[in-house]
Amino acid sequence: MEENLRVKLLAYRGAPQTVYIKAEERARLIFSGVSYQFVEDKPDVLYFLSGGSEHPAMELVQTGEFYVLIGSRNDNSYASATEVKAYLNTLNIQSVLLDEESKVTPEFLADLLVVKRAFDVLKGKKLGLIGEVSDWLISSTITSGLLADKLGIDLIRVPWSDINHFSEFEPSAEFLESFKDVRNFDLNDTARVNSMLTDTIGKFDLDAITVECFPLVQKDSVTACLPLARFNNVGFPAGCEGDITAIVGMMLCKELTGTIPWIANINKVSDEGCMFSHCTIAPDLVSDLHVKTHFETGKGTAIEGNFIGDTVTIFRFDKQLSRAFIALARITGRPKFTTACRTQIQVALTKEEVRLLKESPLGNHHLIYPGDCTGLLRLASMLKGIKILE
Repeated sequence: MEENLRVKLLAYRGAPQTVYIKAEERARLIFSGVSYQFVEDKPDVLYFLSGGSEHPAMELVQTGEFYVLIGSRNDNSYASATEVKAYLNTLNIQSVLLDEESKVTPEFLADLLVVKRAFDVLKGKKLGLIGEVSDWLISSTITSGLLADKLGIDLIRVPWSDINHFSEFEPSAEFLESFKDVRNFDLNDTARVNSMLTDTIGKFDLDAITVECFPLVQKDSVTACLPLARFNNVGFPAGCEGDITAIVGMMLCKELTGTIPWIANINKVSDEGCMFSHCTIAPDLVSDLHVKTHFETGKGTAIEGNFIGDTVTIFRFDKQLSRAFIALARITGRPKFTTACRTQIQVALTKEEVRLLKESPLGNHHLIYPGDCTGLLRLASMLKGIKILE
């Protein structure tokens, strides 16, 4: 059943029924294009109709929840909503106060429904950690308990010993078709890796994966870069290096926008901005795609391309899911340095964003989304009590 926004109408005790009837008529404008229902308990939205509605509102709120408060210029309703907002702040209950007459309010409510549905879809998702978190990711491990409590995601650990060697699988025909224009590499072993991962996803009924990929290249000179890129391209979140923090952001962004962002290293932060790079970008996010070797090892295969578009959203959560970095940036360059992973972008950032990345980084890997999804990410963070670095 598709989720609706739950709206509670609030007026002074003993208010006549006509107050509520008129409010229901006005609600059609406020909630234009948004699925909603009027409720008596467990509301998402507290819709204030008059003064004197403070105590009825406080009887409904609970710690750990997020509430939208709507007031108007009529009948002291905004005054009542302001008083409740102040009280919620003292209780550390997340809320936002909106103006009924503002054109921004319907847009915010539409975004709120998108975010709530995204979190609802994430509940019960199975995230597979194939292998272990890579040794160098010392700030990127989210515990299974925190994942379950905060987002409802189940972490499924799949050691390499539980997976058949990729050589035992047939090359994936779908994978080879995706990279049919590649002539400079024999992709059959890489296609077998794709089959191995597909088999593992089915065997453990996984909804997303993050792969400790270096054992493959170190032992067998084959990489998972292209299979992971292809999974993301077809809408299945797939991260590398066993980075749990990154894959959780990728999963959330997919449910918010339908697009899975690119996981990328920070190569350098300067006063002018930041350079990002990595080898697993989804083919649909680049033009002029070429298959090269994996950067660090010079083995296997990886993707090099020119990131499409000029505006990107850059974001990352910390391993406690308590803080987030979110920035809208402009691509200023698409370099081809031989000293970094294959696909690369240079972006311009504000002085404050540069300072945050230098002085208060949440880790190395950041997620790069094509376009602007800062509003949805900020709202999602607000709903989960995640502080946005500013």
